[in-house]
Amino acid sequence: MSKSPKSPENQNSEPDLNRVLLGQILVELECITIYQLEEALRIQSEDKEAGREAKPLGQILLEMGYCGPNQLIRAIQIQAKYRKAQNTQ
Repeated sequence: MSKSPKSPENQNSEPDLNRVLLGQILVELECITIYQLEEALRIQSEDKEAGREAKPLGQILLEMGYCGPNQLIRAIQIQAKYRKAQNTQ
């Protein structure tokens, strides 16, 4: 069972590195809500279904004003840290 993003032990800490998806990281960092993530993913999916090139999730979140550039950079750094750790195992 995972901890709630708002639980005191999760505040101001990095998310569980078992989660590599950018959206999950942003939710765990409390940069965005799960509802904002779902909306951005829906937009991304609709673009794909319509035959348009889907924008990266981070770009959609920035354009919608759901997160700031610094929050996105931090989440990408955490994601890269996870991927690097996975590649060295």
